[in-house]
Amino acid sequence: MGYRLHSASKYDVKYSAGDFNHKCEEIHNLLSACGADYTGDSYDPEFEVSRRDWEKVIEKLKNLESLPEEEKDEVMEAVEDMKCTLKNIIEGLEYLLKESDPNNDFLHLSYF
Repeated sequence: MGYRLHSASKYDVKYSAGDFNHKCEEIHNLLSACGADYTGDSYDPEFEVSRRDWEKVIEKLKNLESLPEEEKDEVMEAVEDMKCTLKNIIEGLEYLLKESDPNNDFLHLSYF
């Protein structure tokens, strides 16, 4: 009989609003432009972002005008690539944060 180390975790991924459909690379690029650390590469359909970094991205987008010019340009380019309004992006990110597990320090995100 085996004697192995196992880890239990529960990820209950739910369907959410369709704000970021087919925008896997774009959402990764937005997170990178806003300085968020996340697991995976820009094409990975499953990734995790710390709750703290996700909140920082939202705040950065809300205060875009106060960013240094170079940083603002990089973030604006990522926003434009999303092909959504800034308001819709912020609302979508806030929705995903609200719907995430409040007891977990990370948002587990999955495209399927």
